[in-house]
Amino acid sequence: MNVGEIQEITIEKVIYGGDGLGRVHQQTVFVPFAAPGDRLRVRITKLERNFARAVIEEILGPSPQRREPPCKHFGICGGCQLQHIDYSTQLKIKADIIRESLQRIGGIKWENEIEVLSADEFGYRARAEIKRGADATLGFFQANSHEICEITECPILLPAAQQKLQALRTKADSLPKSATRVYLTAGDEEVIATPATGENARTAEIDARGTVAQTISGFNYHFGVRTFFQSNRLLVEKLVSTAIGDAHGKVAFDLYAGAGLFSLPLAQRFKQVYAVEGSKISVHHGLANAQTNHIQNVSYEALSVESWLKHKAPKLPRPDFVLLDPPRAGAGEPVVNRLLSLKPKAIHYVSCDPTTLARDLKLMRTGGYRLNAVTMLDMFPQTFHVETVVKLTAG
Repeated sequence: MNVGEIQEITIEKVIYGGDGLGRVHQQTVFVPFAAPGDRLRVRITKLERNFARAVIEEILGPSPQRREPPCKHFGICGGCQLQHIDYSTQLKIKADIIRESLQRIGGIKWENEIEVLSADEFGYRARAEIKRGADATLGFFQANSHEICEITECPILLPAAQQKLQALRTKADSLPKSATRVYLTAGDEEVIATPATGENARTAEIDARGTVAQTISGFNYHFGVRTFFQSNRLLVEKLVSTAIGDAHGKVAFDLYAGAGLFSLPLAQRFKQVYAVEGSKISVHHGLANAQTNHIQNVSYEALSVESWLKHKAPKLPRPDFVLLDPPRAGAGEPVVNRLLSLKPKAIHYVSCDPTTLARDLKLMRTGGYRLNAVTMLDMFPQTFHVETVVKLTAG
């Protein structure tokens, strides 16, 4: 094959990242905006040693799972990758990706059911980072680009956040000229819009500009504009209940605790909860949330998880239960090895990346832990992102 060449392919499946996978003469070809079963005429855009990339020139035979994308910006805006595929198929694709990642990366042949939990596929997102161009255009980055796709609507936003976006569009001159983005953050009672410039250097300052509140599973949570907090308002309660399950006992560790989403309900099940979070902003909100909910048996530590496991955890009683919810990069070998040395009775791992999850689970299995359940939660419909909860026990 050569760049620019036209080829006909049939899409076998959709992979993590959202591209369709097909083959030309045994050569793997990745095609964005393809659906399983599509028969396509594609143009080769890039050649690598083991694969090629292509774009759709013509749909010769559409997949039965293909649909008309509900959003008119889909295909230009880089926010969504799967709107052209019906929702039941999206869920199957993601469950298959988890199962394949466990096998290919973790060496785990999970033949049991992967429970799938979902809510409405649109109108779910409580947070968004809107880009602002030099000409005051509001939108999201195009895929693989820093060019802005102007958006007039975003159907994955909560209705209240959608209304706030419309208000910003009609009053664009109300934003500072220096603003390069606007953070939309939705609470249960209000949506705040926070303009910002140079956010990496001023995260704490931007976070302090506004706080919203959500009531989740009976607990009142406050978090700021730049605090990490789950964005799917419709499914977050199921995430909490699934991640905790029937765990109970004396001592629990909540690692990568954020603003306390899991720490507070864990405090009802355990005599003492140790919440560990490297972000000082999140710790600030976590402490305030514990106080707001009159919870006194959660101890917050503003340390990296690795440092805390190395220096603090060995001095504490053996945990009955550990819940960890790391960022996309996963926990990693140093953290996993230190965690295993503590010999917790049970570990529940919440992951937003099935590839790093599989890598870490391989280490945990080698360390003597057994997988008991795998649950997929579609926290990010219309995108390739997926949340997984895996439950493990020692022995």
